[in-house]
Amino acid sequence: MGLTLFYETLLVILVSVLTSAVCLSAFLVSRQKIMFYASVGFLFYFLDVASILQDDFAARSFIELGADYYFLRSFLTLATGAGFLGAFWLMVCEYLGERRRAMRLGPIVAFVVISGVLLVISGDSSVLRFLYYNCRALFLFWILGFACFHYLRVQDPVERQRLGRYRIQCMVLAALGLLMVTEDVVFFLVLGVESVKIGPFVLLAERNYCENLLMLVCAAMMCHFALRQLFIHSHTNPVMDDTSRHRQTAADLMVYASRHQLTQREQEVLDYILRDKDNQNIASSMSLAPSTVKVHVHNILQKTGHANRQELIQDFWKTV
Repeated sequence: MGLTLFYETLLVILVSVLTSAVCLSAFLVSRQKIMFYASVGFLFYFLDVASILQDDFAARSFIELGADYYFLRSFLTLATGAGFLGAFWLMVCEYLGERRRAMRLGPIVAFVVISGVLLVISGDSSVLRFLYYNCRALFLFWILGFACFHYLRVQDPVERQRLGRYRIQCMVLAALGLLMVTEDVVFFLVLGVESVKIGPFVLLAERNYCENLLMLVCAAMMCHFALRQLFIHSHTNPVMDDTSRHRQTAADLMVYASRHQLTQREQEVLDYILRDKDNQNIASSMSLAPSTVKVHVHNILQKTGHANRQELIQDFWKTV
């Protein structure tokens, strides 16, 4: 492994560990399962990339690694691939509200079975090895395709607005997925070599550098989301008075109101509740009688199934 690629590998490892830690912190604060799955996913990707350094260390230490080692190492790669892709799939299912156990576990099992079969029968066949390595890309396209299908199927305009915020990110990930496949096509089907030397750089067939880039993009996305959650929950009662914060949470407020069938007036009252305003302040701000506000608050708590304001606020920030 060249020095440049060594530092590139270290960068991916560092980003994976830091992203996993940030997502875990966000989960411990917000209790959002999305953050937990993201943390697990990046932890598995750290293990996936770290195994590359293990091989390089063994080679430089003149430790002989036989065919059995590389065969077992391929199964480790299969396990780590299933780990991080499966975690990301569960994260998407959680965000989309997919609760069917067969749908949540089926694609993960299919990935493991198909990859395992291809690994066992691949031998020296470049075509089968190409198919084995591209099971990851296939799983990625399944995740993006399922999300796209769900987006197109949703009729609720508020829910479509919530999902539509990530259209550009999904298109970027799809483009990087295509580059992953293209990279493997060049190595396994066009050149049919284990490595390619480009000037001072030696590119390895078993490494997918476009996949590393894709994971760095995912890390940036998840860190942004996790840090936003940490910022929100850094206050006991998040405040949405400033314009930038209100723009970020307005769509989430609409989604929450739509899910619990709140009226437009109840949604406005909920907005003030999230600012930690009492009934008197809400009544003054909305030019309503305190008794009317009290009725709206009662209806909101009843529709959302909470006993008090604090539970309501915690549930809102847990589900946005």
